[in-house]
Amino acid sequence: MSTENAPHEHAVEHAAHSGDPLSRWVAVFTAILAALAGLLHYEEGVLQTQSLLFKNDAVLLQSKTSDEWNLYQAQSSKGHLMELAAELSGPDKQAYYRDQIAKYELRKKEIQAKAHDMEKEVEEANLQSERKGHPQHMFGQALALLNVAISLAAITSLTGSRKLFVVAGLAGVAGIGVSILGFLNI
Repeated sequence: MSTENAPHEHAVEHAAHSGDPLSRWVAVFTAILAALAGLLHYEEGVLQTQSLLFKNDAVLLQSKTSDEWNLYQAQSSKGHLMELAAELSGPDKQAYYRDQIAKYELRKKEIQAKAHDMEKEVEEANLQSERKGHPQHMFGQALALLNVAISLAAITSLTGSRKLFVVAGLAGVAGIGVSILGFLNI
């Protein structure tokens, strides 16, 4: 099975086999950053999945909460119909309708309490989703910086420019710094 290597991979491999100390440093630097990038890709995927699961829970809970509020509205409408029936009926049916009104009021209070609790759960699930999303975005930024550093290192191995290697190192350090912040925010 043949695989096609990216241009920077060939340059790094060539640099590793040459006698130039800069080329060897570039090869080691690139290998370290590539390993870190692999770890960050994994962590980013885990956080993205967790964030989506929390967001999915929030959406499902919001749907159930809406159902509860619809049930509350139905109980309220039935209660109003019982109030109307009580006013229009004779004295012999007044007690029955008053009992029905009390029953619907009690149900409304129970439903309202449950709906409020569910709204809190929705809010918590959304908050958890956001908590997972923030470090995920930081890992994406860190990966971008590491990829820039790797690309600049590959160009360094081709040009032999020490200044470019310093810029690659700065991009790599910035990427590592952002990734550390991302891990601290998990």
